[in-house]
Amino acid sequence: MPAKPATRGRPSSREAMLDAAIAVVTEQGAARLTLDAVARAAQVSKGGVMYHFPTKESLLQALVTRAIEHTQQNWEQAQQRLPDQPGRGLRAYVQASTAERPDQDPFSSALLAVVPGDPQLLEPVRTYFKERMPALSEGLPFERTALVYLATEGLWLLELIGASPYSRSQRSKVQALLKRLAAEGGSLP
Repeated sequence: MPAKPATRGRPSSREAMLDAAIAVVTEQGAARLTLDAVARAAQVSKGGVMYHFPTKESLLQALVTRAIEHTQQNWEQAQQRLPDQPGRGLRAYVQASTAERPDQDPFSSALLAVVPGDPQLLEPVRTYFKERMPALSEGLPFERTALVYLATEGLWLLELIGASPYSRSQRSKVQALLKRLAAEGGSLP
């Protein structure tokens, strides 16, 4: 997990500016994300935005860090609700990743719009995924972990971009199967 950047000023105003940045991207598109647009959306001066985010890149880095922290917190909370046994990390990951539909999450949509075009913004995401895998696969065979992980990420991404072919009932069945595969352990047929 990347180190948390130092913040200045009141965290609440900083968070409001990050919320405003997400709103700009989801309502107007990634191309319209500027410090001026964030200032208007947050109803603060551009100088106020620049106090926390001197450049657009620093704003984008903060958005990526926030997304990683949010994902990590959801996963940790899901783990705390499960018994401590092999496969706990993977079961918690499936639960946290499928608990809500990502297409109803403007934060994830905003990041998908701005991150892929910038290799520097992708690096903390790559690092997070790489560092998370050992905890997800603890006590389980690689093949099972990889299959459940890839299927969960695929479901999440299809829903995020609004391209999921599954009805609500079908999604529930897929979700139940992923949870079962994550919980059972052992090797795949």
